[in-house]
Amino acid sequence: MKTPLTHPRPHMKQTLTCLLLGSTLLLALHSCQDAQADDNNGNSPFEYREIYLPEGIEDTRTFHLNNLNNDWGIWGHNLDVVLPARPSETIYAKQNSNTIHDQFCFSSDYLYRYIENYISDNFSATRTSRFAILPNDNSWVCLCHKCRELGNTQGNAAPAVFHMIRRLAERFPHHHFFTSWYQTTRHLPDDTLPANAGVLISAMDYPPAAVSTPQEEEFEKLLANWSRKTNKMYIWDYINNFDDYITPYPVFEMMQRRLQLYARNNVKGIFLNGSGTDYSTLSDIKTYILSTLLQNPDTLWRPLLRTYCEENYPVTGQAIRQFIIEQEDYVLQKGKPLPMYDGIDKALKTYLPEEAFNTLCDQLETLRSQTRSGEKKAVDKLADALQFTRLELMRLRGNIDNDPTEALRRLNRLNDDKIEIYNESCWTIDYYVRDYTTMYRHAEEMKDKNLLRGVKLIPRTPLDSDYDDITILTDGLLGLPSNYHCGQMISSADPVLNIVIPYQPGMKRLRVCLTRNPAYHIALPQQVQLSCRGVEIGKTIPRPDIDRAGHSFVEFELPPNLKGELLLTLVRNPEVRTMAIDEIEAY
Repeated sequence: MKTPLTHPRPHMKQTLTCLLLGSTLLLALHSCQDAQADDNNGNSPFEYREIYLPEGIEDTRTFHLNNLNNDWGIWGHNLDVVLPARPSETIYAKQNSNTIHDQFCFSSDYLYRYIENYISDNFSATRTSRFAILPNDNSWVCLCHKCRELGNTQGNAAPAVFHMIRRLAERFPHHHFFTSWYQTTRHLPDDTLPANAGVLISAMDYPPAAVSTPQEEEFEKLLANWSRKTNKMYIWDYINNFDDYITPYPVFEMMQRRLQLYARNNVKGIFLNGSGTDYSTLSDIKTYILSTLLQNPDTLWRPLLRTYCEENYPVTGQAIRQFIIEQEDYVLQKGKPLPMYDGIDKALKTYLPEEAFNTLCDQLETLRSQTRSGEKKAVDKLADALQFTRLELMRLRGNIDNDPTEALRRLNRLNDDKIEIYNESCWTIDYYVRDYTTMYRHAEEMKDKNLLRGVKLIPRTPLDSDYDDITILTDGLLGLPSNYHCGQMISSADPVLNIVIPYQPGMKRLRVCLTRNPAYHIALPQQVQLSCRGVEIGKTIPRPDIDRAGHSFVEFELPPNLKGELLLTLVRNPEVRTMAIDEIEAY
């Protein structure tokens, strides 16, 4: 994963680190019924099993799965749901003489009574539900006298949270109460928790991989330590690249290994975080196989894949199955952790076998006319969706000679099936198509004019480790502002980024193309300067281009008889962590 200094959206990383941390999911505000999974637990080592993919949400009964909306009375950082219109000030955290309204005091009797009343008023006394009793998603800790007596210290809110959970567990013995292993509650209790109390542990510290990783041993130690404190350990794990729901993402070898590890370490609940209700390629196959592995982690998944494809994809099943197997084998061969936030370049290095992918696309195009009914509907969506990955491969290769118009039209057609979003940040296919069209048209306009296309630039400032490919600045393609993985060089250089541009005969004007995206904390530079041999040519403050959303273009007129290298200097806005350059052109 990228470091906070170079990752353009650390807030998104934190959200994923525990989506139970700040989730916007619906709360069950009525009496909750035990989910079908509990009634069909059989010999599964896991009492709670949930797959957060469209099929897993829509059909819990068929797959014997749990569901957030049925099984949790409070989920994520949503304790404010229990509060009356005008709560007592005593429920909020205190530090010195300051009241912190963004955090709770978990030793507060008023907060306890609000939770108690909420549960008594809304949830059956005979049917079990689960409640996440978590601090708000920030680093504040209550240090009032009572919380400090319980053991709270700066950065450690766990003692008071454990105190609250024990009170609630005793008051409602038929319900289950959970803390989290996250931020200010990354601490073990001194004593064993009550039988109906447990912990939600994010697997973010255990990178997804089909092979052993250095972090695996440490994660097992954490589970062993927690297993001595509670018999209700639930794991929050991940089954998508959250920056790209569409490029096929392999999970079977990886998740089988992990589920076996969880089972032998006494984990009792599994939440597999995927694309939620948004479309994700091959999610029906994932839900079928993963639901079976959740019931028995030792089940052989490849025979399951054959059976499912034969029954549900009679025409295209062999092609789909062959690709999935080749992709899973590719992951084993690479032996690298799979990215959960990254673009097509990292996918190729870790989990996307390009030749097998292209073969799948070609076979789907050949076979789709023979499909009928449910298979036709599923394959038409899949074939259109995979145009996204094909377009990304084309963009990555700098292939501007192939007209992307038909692929873009097919991708945009997904909107007719209400498939609109392609990643966790809720960026839409419409935005992607718009940005890609702008990129292609600009490339066509400049391909015979741009004198810097293919010229190697020289950085004079260290580049960010995950964005050190300076060749994308002269590949002839603008970046896509709505997706920071697409053709942009992100820089957190402080205070300036310096780039040397070799002089090319015939250069009269130099254009610097920049992108901005406030959602990812990417801002325009405070200033852009150009000089030659220490003599300033010009400097300017970049402004957004009103005709090309997300872009900004800065141009310099070059003096006649120019000789020697040019030095481009970008001064970073000190109030924003990153800036982005996507192309440098001369003509």
